[in-house]
Amino acid sequence: MTMNYKVGKSSKIDFYEAISEATSGFKSPKLILFFSNTQQFESYTLLLGERFSNSIIMGATTYAGFCKDGAYKDSLLVIGIEDGIECYADVLEDVDRYPIKYVDRISDVVNKFNNTTNTVCFEISSGLIGCEELVLSTFNSVLENKNIPLFGGTAGDYGKAEKTIISLNGKVYKNACVFVMIKNLGGKIRFYRENIYMPTNHYFTATKVDVKNRVVYEYDNKPAAKVTAEALNTTVENLPKYLDSYPLGRVIGDEMYITANQMVTKDNGMAYHARVYNNSKMVLLKPDDYKSVIKETLKQIKKETPHPSLAIMINCLARSILFDTDGYLDGFAKDVGNTLGNYIGFAGYGEQLNQQHFNQTMVIAVFE
Repeated sequence: MTMNYKVGKSSKIDFYEAISEATSGFKSPKLILFFSNTQQFESYTLLLGERFSNSIIMGATTYAGFCKDGAYKDSLLVIGIEDGIECYADVLEDVDRYPIKYVDRISDVVNKFNNTTNTVCFEISSGLIGCEELVLSTFNSVLENKNIPLFGGTAGDYGKAEKTIISLNGKVYKNACVFVMIKNLGGKIRFYRENIYMPTNHYFTATKVDVKNRVVYEYDNKPAAKVTAEALNTTVENLPKYLDSYPLGRVIGDEMYITANQMVTKDNGMAYHARVYNNSKMVLLKPDDYKSVIKETLKQIKKETPHPSLAIMINCLARSILFDTDGYLDGFAKDVGNTLGNYIGFAGYGEQLNQQHFNQTMVIAVFE
């Protein structure tokens, strides 16, 4: 069964005109996903909810929306999937403190499927509240037993870390995680995680950690900021200017997940955008040649899924800003489209895949 959908966009200032242009040709989609800037987001949420009251509608604020035609800032980007999928959605609330209170909503959604082969959970969390690990443990308490993979991202904004918003079915949320389970009726779903940094030979072990607040005070029993500065051949005072380009990798077995630097804390600790656990093995990373990495990723996707019907991408905000600064953001979006055909994506404050939350990465789910 082939998937039938339409991707639409609009840069019109008027909400009504923007929604009309972006959803032109939509009939009665089973699922609508949309991404926009923070200013218009609440109005788009309400209008889409009124116009498509029989559809599941899930949205998030973003730095940029991506599709095969390019990268769009200050625009509304929408996809309406008419058929080829079965899907159900819900929301977890109080996610910075107590998402487990809503765990039954996950089970209830799973139980609506007759069977869950080729089913995935796509989730988007509120940004800037450090909720991702709590959200993931809540999801995985249900999904792991059912062998349902999870992927998703944290909502974004202009990169000023001011405000992110998500929505489900015409309702806006600021401290939540919205999710939809999607069963692909036409085949498998494959996941890719792309990292454009490479390991240096500086490895550390986290020996004193505030897990909840994502701060490492000591690596190998020495002040974390001093250890990091030494590895970069600089001083603690000069460390902040290296933070964006030299993230850390959290090593788990053969896998490595990027942990973005947030800041140096006043007591020579290091604050991050993802949790680091006690005794975590960490490696200092440095930038790789990202264009050749992207080329290789796309080549691999094409080889494994020669005829994708749809892809959903989360491209980290930090990567998006880097590409934007280099004048490559639009080219990147088009390069992905040249390989995958139609797809939709957004840029936010973090990426999630199965049990892990990480940063400065691209995650893409490709539907056969």
